[in-house]
Amino acid sequence: MKKQKTLSYWQYVLLTHLSALLAFAIIRGIQIAYSSIALKDNTPFSEYLECFGRGLVYDNHCSLLALVPVTLVLGVQSIIGKESKLVSKIGFGITAAIYFVEVAVCTANIVYVKYQLANINFEAVKALGQGKEVLDMMTSGTYIVAFLLGTVYCVGFIYLLWLLFKKFVKEGEQYRIVSIIVFIVLALLMAVGIRGRSNPKEKHIKKYQKIIGIPLNTSFAEYSEQLLLNLSAMNDFFYVEKSSEQSSKGKKTFRFMSSGKAKKIAFRYQNYPHEVDANSIKQNNHIFLVLMEGMSAKVMKTFGYPKDITPFLDSIYAKSLSYCNFYSAGVITQKGMCATFSSAPTFAHFHSMEKIPRRRTVISTAYRHEGYTTQLFIPHAPSFDNVFGFFAANPFEYKYCLDDYPEKYQSLSWGAPDEYLYEFVVNKTDSLISSGAHKTLSVVYGCSNHPPYNIPDEYHKKGFSVEEAAVYYADAQLKKLYNLVRNTEWGKNALFVFVADHGRHYVSNMLSSNHIPLIFNHPELEPRVDPTLGVQYDVLPTMLALTGINYKDFLGYGIDLARSKRDTVFFAYGEKYALKTKDKLYLFTPESGYSEVWNETAGGFKLISKKDGAFEKYMKANLQYGCKFATSY
Repeated sequence: MKKQKTLSYWQYVLLTHLSALLAFAIIRGIQIAYSSIALKDNTPFSEYLECFGRGLVYDNHCSLLALVPVTLVLGVQSIIGKESKLVSKIGFGITAAIYFVEVAVCTANIVYVKYQLANINFEAVKALGQGKEVLDMMTSGTYIVAFLLGTVYCVGFIYLLWLLFKKFVKEGEQYRIVSIIVFIVLALLMAVGIRGRSNPKEKHIKKYQKIIGIPLNTSFAEYSEQLLLNLSAMNDFFYVEKSSEQSSKGKKTFRFMSSGKAKKIAFRYQNYPHEVDANSIKQNNHIFLVLMEGMSAKVMKTFGYPKDITPFLDSIYAKSLSYCNFYSAGVITQKGMCATFSSAPTFAHFHSMEKIPRRRTVISTAYRHEGYTTQLFIPHAPSFDNVFGFFAANPFEYKYCLDDYPEKYQSLSWGAPDEYLYEFVVNKTDSLISSGAHKTLSVVYGCSNHPPYNIPDEYHKKGFSVEEAAVYYADAQLKKLYNLVRNTEWGKNALFVFVADHGRHYVSNMLSSNHIPLIFNHPELEPRVDPTLGVQYDVLPTMLALTGINYKDFLGYGIDLARSKRDTVFFAYGEKYALKTKDKLYLFTPESGYSEVWNETAGGFKLISKKDGAFEKYMKANLQYGCKFATSY
């Protein structure tokens, strides 16, 4: 058998793959070190090793996926005995582009995990299309160093791959059968690696699945009681890949039981009268709903934070009708806004504000119907998260955004800072009342407590971290807004509703991303701390009842917290979903069916079980009916 001209490329494929595995492992180590505040001090070394071991499986999948184009191009040319340098370079270019995206996503995830204690998903990647705000956030303030280092790392890695390509892809001679065997072996190994393997968690599985397992999924990373290690075990490109598959299915509805049964179980706490509360506020002419960016309950001294960075919120919390067991519907702003403004649950696989609700009860419509003049104030561009578009069918009479503020704020990442925004709110409300408006609803979103921060120097002088200084600044501006309103004649009896859009994750607590304050402050409300379990979709019905508005036609997912009680609440916990009771937390991943039951103690959360039939039934009912409700605009 005669030898033929061929391409030698297997060394290049192997070295490229090993280089990628090393690059991903370095990122994983940096991510763990950078977010180490979320780790317990006594973490055994074996858990770190397992994190890297499980991560290697995900890295293997991502690296081999990127290698497919160049391996296919070089392998086919090797078999036919002819090389086109242009075709080879095109194959390399495609592989290099995929690697660049993979490494870029993973490096960006280092900072994302630090802030959110969650991995970047497809919805977060789609946010890149929202333009200026995201670009400014990536390239300014506290993120510029990370952005530059990440860019250098990505470019350097691709340059290394190019050097390997030039050195190890070369012409030679060998038998065609050898070229075919090499290609087949590489193809089989890559197919096995890309598929990956997870151990089946279900009891009733087919026999062959016990041997070959099931394709690699996200639950394979869930091995530790420490969330940071589970997040770090995951290659974030794999996470984006899986969440994009979920998103591409559209507004997927879950199907676990009959529709009637799902609604009955999910709405078991809805058996209260949708009507005016007999103890409602009599003087309710002016209402301020203040949505606070990233204000976790866990950063308040009231809830045990060691530093006094929220003096105003702690003070007003004690003087108001406040809820201590209140949770955000999700962990990003558009989820919190949607739930608060339209009383709907939120889901990870679609943007909660991308479409216009026409059937659900929306805050602007509910109060306009009662004669209130309505205003919406946001600090940034109106297109970001589609905030203005969300209210297209239920408009506020007056809407203010970045275009309405001075030019000096146009270049800031998040537009008008809280200090200016809140003064603007009071001035506009005062003008509105002076012109004859008898009743007003002002919805305000302040986001200075969002990185990259633009915090005045005086708030950094108290020994606080950058994040703590931002919280301290935001709290001071809330106090300013409150005092400005209360010092007016019309504001003495105004109702203030303070609620966060979501929490924070730099505090070492599993629920710090969801546990948020809810505060109703009015002279007629008796100060008390209510332990009733609640979620953001309860804000609107509670407001309607407290302000004396009859809402028999209310179409929402929430309940009036002032008159109704729950023993369980449902909300999104990143890509998972959670049920929370007084002392237990149930987490569920719909795609894999993986679940965990945690017991909440004074020392934190302890994993006690993997299954719970009652929790699972209630969870599935909420997923099924809640998703149907949330997508029935």
